[in-house]
Amino acid sequence: MNEMAKMIIVLTAICLASAFALTALNNGLEARIAQQEEFYVRGPAVHDIFPDAPNDPVADAFSVEVDGQSWRLYPWIENGECRAVALQAAGAGGYGGDVMVMTGIDFSAGRILGARVAQHGETPGIGTRVADPLYMRIYQGVPVRAGTVIALKSAGGEIEGVSGATRTSAAVANGVDRAVQFVLAHKDEIPGWVREQTGR
Repeated sequence: MNEMAKMIIVLTAICLASAFALTALNNGLEARIAQQEEFYVRGPAVHDIFPDAPNDPVADAFSVEVDGQSWRLYPWIENGECRAVALQAAGAGGYGGDVMVMTGIDFSAGRILGARVAQHGETPGIGTRVADPLYMRIYQGVPVRAGTVIALKSAGGEIEGVSGATRTSAAVANGVDRAVQFVLAHKDEIPGWVREQTGR
């Protein structure tokens, strides 16, 4: 066997061993990464949206799979009833990929309680202006009822985008709209899911 063949075999073995080691490491850290994201990313966004919740929506959070997609729900439980729910949805179309938006929706009032950008890969100083809580207040109080569509004014909706960051603004609006459409489609089921998962 010549030197070139030996080198190819050795390099192939090293690559395979590295791939297996990285896969095992990723699998071992997957649960820890998810836990860290819950504590440092999604949790603070939920607490910002639900500052007055009598329960801890993050501690009561659970996941449901609907139509092949997993959704993590953060319920506001008051007097034994699910009053509101927060959920994260990916808004498509950002420059840096999907923009992850946490949206809180009040069932009883039929409105958005708040929205926060949880994760993004947008350009610092430009696209990141959309994540400013002062801008995100634009979603607070928006009605949630049959036929509601959340979109920028430039796309026929009611939401004003951030100047110079229209694409990122549209991605955020898309994330909020996806959460709203999920709640509208499953508003009768969500309280039952909450009782089943939390026992309340």
